[in-house]
Amino acid sequence: MPGVSGREIAAAFGKFAANSWGVAVAVSKGIYLLNDGGLKLDVSMIEDRALGQVFLRAAEPGNAPAQNLTLEMRARYDDQSYILTALAMGSPAAVAVATSTAVGVGWTHVIDMAPSVDGLGITFAMDKKLFVEELTSAKVTGFELEQAENGAMVERVKLLGTKVTNISSTNINSTVWSSTFPALVNRILQPHGVFRMNLNSAGALASTDAVPAEAIKLTFDRPQDAPFIYGQDYIAEPADHQYTDIRIAVTYPRMTTITANSLHGALKNGTGMKADWTFLGAYINSTDRYTRLYQWPLLQLAGEGSFVLAATDANQVKPTATFVARMATTSPTGMAIVNPMRITRVQVNSAAPW
Repeated sequence: MPGVSGREIAAAFGKFAANSWGVAVAVSKGIYLLNDGGLKLDVSMIEDRALGQVFLRAAEPGNAPAQNLTLEMRARYDDQSYILTALAMGSPAAVAVATSTAVGVGWTHVIDMAPSVDGLGITFAMDKKLFVEELTSAKVTGFELEQAENGAMVERVKLLGTKVTNISSTNINSTVWSSTFPALVNRILQPHGVFRMNLNSAGALASTDAVPAEAIKLTFDRPQDAPFIYGQDYIAEPADHQYTDIRIAVTYPRMTTITANSLHGALKNGTGMKADWTFLGAYINSTDRYTRLYQWPLLQLAGEGSFVLAATDANQVKPTATFVARMATTSPTGMAIVNPMRITRVQVNSAAPW
């Protein structure tokens, strides 16, 4: 008798209304995941280890542990991931944190950082054929981007949510499968990308500022608390708990004057830099291309352990550097932002992140 395989599984999400934590919405945005993200039902059992008991007696279920998921997928120019990114970066309480503008037959989505992500989140559901596992509410607490095998860019989205149920009346098998799924093609690839960096005080970034990089990894973490409250066995809506941590880890193909002397000096002096990371895909029309652009107005080496020049036997020395994105005092030349990061996407999907 055959069992269930990954070929029979589908996943989707839906953005819930502001401040609707704990209330499931019907999912409608399909995503192609590389695994199940760690979604599973967990129950904390409460035992009584009182004196005088020879053996443990029957336990009772207590609070459901907060769900920590990492959704991993191929990065694409025109999929639903920009909504998840916006939920990690922006807030409806802030002004113009996400804007959408028509560009020919394409759309430009600009996602800026905001002080809070209060009230924002998703319902996530996965059809496992025998039943649908639903995470009723979850906050997007971060994301990652890096290259994987054969130069394919992989994207990871981190969720912190309530307990998992498989008896939802909101999201059933047909709900998940009727979601809108992106095309499997139009992937973002390493050869499409250019990483540029110069001094924060220097002129606008130009083609001459392109940095040869063997590997780049962007990590965005927005820490959230996970409080349990009276009257329910799952966490209340998480809220911003610490400062957002944004890191860009770069592996250079070999040690040069720039990757040795320059970075040595930058580490000693706390030198401020600015950078952008651009991916350009196929043309949407005669002038507009699918685009994913990351911008950081102020980067500094992270400090201890952030710059390594490892030498082993006769191998080529390949420096590694980890930069932290910080808020700039003023907008650097050619980059009209001061908040630590901005993402701009040009795509055909016109739905605004909010």
